[in-house]
Amino acid sequence: MSVSKYAYVYARIRARMSELIDERRLKELIDARSGDFMPSLMDSVYKDKIAKEGLTELNARAIERPLKADLIDQYLMVIKSTDGVLRAIFEEMLRRLEVKNLKAVIRAKAAGTTEAAMLFPVDDFFGRGIAKLAEVDSLEGVIKRLKSPYNQVLEAVLPEYGTTKKVFVLENALDNELFDAIWSKTEQLRGVDKEIVKKIVGTEFDIANLMTMLRCKSEGIGKEEQKRYFLPYTFQFDAEAMQDSIAAENVNSAIQLLPGSVYKDVLSDALPFYDAQQSLMPFENALRRYFFALVSRTLRGYAINIGAIIGYLYLKEIEVKNLCTIAVCKENELPAEETMKIVMM
Repeated sequence: MSVSKYAYVYARIRARMSELIDERRLKELIDARSGDFMPSLMDSVYKDKIAKEGLTELNARAIERPLKADLIDQYLMVIKSTDGVLRAIFEEMLRRLEVKNLKAVIRAKAAGTTEAAMLFPVDDFFGRGIAKLAEVDSLEGVIKRLKSPYNQVLEAVLPEYGTTKKVFVLENALDNELFDAIWSKTEQLRGVDKEIVKKIVGTEFDIANLMTMLRCKSEGIGKEEQKRYFLPYTFQFDAEAMQDSIAAENVNSAIQLLPGSVYKDVLSDALPFYDAQQSLMPFENALRRYFFALVSRTLRGYAINIGAIIGYLYLKEIEVKNLCTIAVCKENELPAEETMKIVMM
């Protein structure tokens, strides 16, 4: 796409870049006492939406609503400011959040709980009523009420879920459908636009594959079954080159046997935290921090093109995740130094 076609949306994004919370302000929010967190957060771009909710005291779940609403507004601003294949790509990127909603509902039903996580307000845009499915009694009932494309995707793997009872099977099927749609739109781009999107989106797919491998290791899923769950679209993740890791007996061995790459370094640094916590969360956090750094470099390194738009949206998404995390930590009186470990600076 020519520079002239980017000019309008780029100008709107540049006006919002200065509103992103920088590292200094983020640290101030982390260091703030629980009682000072809300007044400090009100001194931000989220002030009007928080005030509209009538929030005056710290309530982590309630705070998520206006923060996520602001994120969706930014996506809609970009979508309405673009057209053609560019608009189609950003619609698919927004659908990532709809899929996250559906995963939250599925996890809640599989666990037998009645309340899913706070969902992203995207139902008005997509019109598939995912949020209402949280009220359905069973997982099977949710799948029966789903609209295209999700109903066909999940019905196809429902027998496998019935046998294994692994929610991962359902989540992986959703990821495959979504990422296939994003990749097919990416293939329609040209030149540097295509290169930038493949680098960013491909890295996100790499992270999904790495977490799939580690999750399979932690759940004792064998080599051949693991391969069924890997996404075919990647940037640096090479399943053939990672055969030793895929065949490894446990998480530690899988990481140690990874061929030399930035991913091996990132995951190796997180190994002590995994050993201490016996949770995959340190690996996911480490990979997300790496992705955050990649997006930040992309935003600095490219001028008026798709890199600036994607970079802004991803940074906004990470900012909202950070603020929601800090709010939960404050509500549970977690020390600032512990909060710092799970926030992406």
